[in-house]
Amino acid sequence: MKNGFVESFNGRMRDECLNENLFDNLRHARSLIKVWRNDFNHHRRHTSLASLIPVEYANRSKEDQSLNRANLN
Repeated sequence: MKNGFVESFNGRMRDECLNENLFDNLRHARSLIKVWRNDFNHHRRHTSLASLIPVEYANRSKEDQSLNRANLN
């Protein structure tokens, strides 16, 4: 195991997407993987991000950076 985050993602993708679907062809596989990846990256809460969805975490991070800059002045 070289990177725990990558190993965790690979396991989730395998368990939740690849093992759950039968793919008719490469186009079908790409389509289902795209839908799963979109859900994983944009709609699902992540415990590693304080149980926020990635967009919420990114926005919070930007707000925190703005506050830190304001406090420096």
